[in-house]
Amino acid sequence: MFVSETRNLYRYQLNLLPLENSDCFDLIQDREIERRVFENCRVNGFELRFEKEQVVKLKLDVCGERSAQAYLYTDTYKREIAERFNSNNVEYKINGSEYKNIYGLTFSCKKESGTRTELWIKRALDKGSDLPNNIDEIIITAQLMRDKYEHRHFGIFRITIKKLVLVSDETNINSADTVIGPIRYYVAGTVNTEVFTSGEELI
Repeated sequence: MFVSETRNLYRYQLNLLPLENSDCFDLIQDREIERRVFENCRVNGFELRFEKEQVVKLKLDVCGERSAQAYLYTDTYKREIAERFNSNNVEYKINGSEYKNIYGLTFSCKKESGTRTELWIKRALDKGSDLPNNIDEIIITAQLMRDKYEHRHFGIFRITIKKLVLVSDETNINSADTVIGPIRYYVAGTVNTEVFTSGEELI
């Protein structure tokens, strides 16, 4: 969707789907001495990790229906210059309120035979209020800090997770320093992501 009052800004929405309902794609492994193609691939699961003073990390579990084949074409591909999201520029809103005491968050999902999604949150117990046992909605907003980007839009992705149920609290208070306590939730509701980007609209 084109965002009004901007020059070339688009918003895309992605919804979390089980493996069997997701689209297939091909992967090309391009090395100097070897090129291979993996056909009909899907993302079987993933883990997205935020932690203060670290870059945002994404791990994908990709599965395919066929073995790798030699890729004999000589076409070339544009190499994208990667930009990194820093976890220090991530905002966490839980049930409409912003929480400043979240030190790290891991979002994990298995997509085979339905989606099984969990959220691990590490929070500092000496800064502000604790997290509720049941969360109606958590919104995670990550921003790239570059002057050329449209304020609060270009260079942003936002994840909205609904209906989280507390599974376990693994906090062990045995320190005089700040306690970083891990707490784990099961996601019983929906998950979707909004990505704000610039350039021509994707087809």
